[in-house]
Amino acid sequence: MRKKMMVTLLTSVCLMGPVSMLTQTHPQVVQAASKGKLRIKGNKKVRLYTNRGKKSKYYAYTSRTYSYSAKNYLKIGKKKHLAYKIGNNSHWILAKNAKLVKKTVDRYSQAVIKLPSGYTRSALLEAYKGHPSEEFIAASMKGMEENNFSRVATDESASDKKLINPDKLSASEQHELADFSLRVINSAREQLGLEPWIYSTGTQELADDIAKEYEEHGRSIKDQGHYVEGIVKACQKHGLELDDNYVEDMAGFTINKTTMPMGEMKRNVYFGLKQMVFGFAGSGEDERKNKSLYREWEHAGDLFNTQGSSHDGDHNYYGFSISKTGKIYSMHFISVPTFIVESEKYNTNYFRP
Repeated sequence: MRKKMMVTLLTSVCLMGPVSMLTQTHPQVVQAASKGKLRIKGNKKVRLYTNRGKKSKYYAYTSRTYSYSAKNYLKIGKKKHLAYKIGNNSHWILAKNAKLVKKTVDRYSQAVIKLPSGYTRSALLEAYKGHPSEEFIAASMKGMEENNFSRVATDESASDKKLINPDKLSASEQHELADFSLRVINSAREQLGLEPWIYSTGTQELADDIAKEYEEHGRSIKDQGHYVEGIVKACQKHGLELDDNYVEDMAGFTINKTTMPMGEMKRNVYFGLKQMVFGFAGSGEDERKNKSLYREWEHAGDLFNTQGSSHDGDHNYYGFSISKTGKIYSMHFISVPTFIVESEKYNTNYFRP
C-alpha cells in the first residue's frame, strides 16, 4: 500500500499577458436550438431567401460562421432547392452556397484514459508485484500512444485559454483541476468495473496541508522520494494515525514562468496520470516508445485499488493540490482508502472525508 514517487518533468510554454473579465447584461433572446454550423462557399456574399422561396434583402458573408436550426427544401420558381435556416427571422441559405463546419467538442471536458485490450486487473496485479507480462507491457505502450490528450492541443474553450498561476490557484481553479483529474481517474476505473473515487472536502484539506508541508520544507518531486515526514504530520493533524505514506501519488513538471493557460495545466495533470496508469517512467512524451521505461506500476495499483490485499476493489476519497519549489511544481494526488476512514485504529480523531 505504500506509494512511491514517479518523476514526471514536462516543459511548458507559458503565455504572459493581462487577464480581465467584463460582465455585461443583455436582454434575453429565445433562439431555436442549433443543429450545426456552416460557412459560405467562395469569397463573395450570398443572398438569403424567405421561407416562401423569395429573395430576402439580407445576405450571408464569408467572414462569419452561422448556426443553422433546420434544413428543408424551398420552392424557388418551379424547382426545389435544399436550404438551411439561419438566424431567428426565417432566413434561408441555399445548400449549394454553403459548406458545413464539422462539430468540435470541448476536449477538456471529454478527456478520458482509454485502457487498451490486455490491460486487466489480473495483469496489473502481476505487474504491481514486479512481474509484468510482455502482453501487459505492450498494452501499456499502446495506451501511452493512443491516449494523446496530453500532446494534442485543439478545440480549447475560452476558460482553458485563461492564464493561471499554479502556485496561487483560486478556489474555483483548484476545484476545476481536482474535478478534471478525478474524472480522468474514474474514466479508467469504470473500464475495470471499479467504483468511482469520491471527491471530499476533508481529503482536499488534507491535500492542501500536504502541499504546504512540501513548500515549507523545500521538498519537491525531484528529491527522489515522497516527503513522508510531512505527509504523516498532515495526516495526523487531520485525525489519521498513519506512520508512512498511504495517501499520496505524485507527478510534476517544470516551467520558467509563473503563469500558464489552464488547458496546459490540464495536459500536465493528464500526462502525470497517464504515466501512472501505464507504468511509464520516462520524463516526457518523446520517450514513450522506449520499452525499457515501462517498469513501475505501483501507482496504477493505487489508482485502481489493486495491490493483492483484502481491500482490493475498494474506492478512495480524493483531493488534489500543487506545491512549488523553485521552478518545480509537484502535483499531489491524495486519496484516503475507504477502510482507513472506517477504521477505529487509523481514524482515531474522526477524519471527515
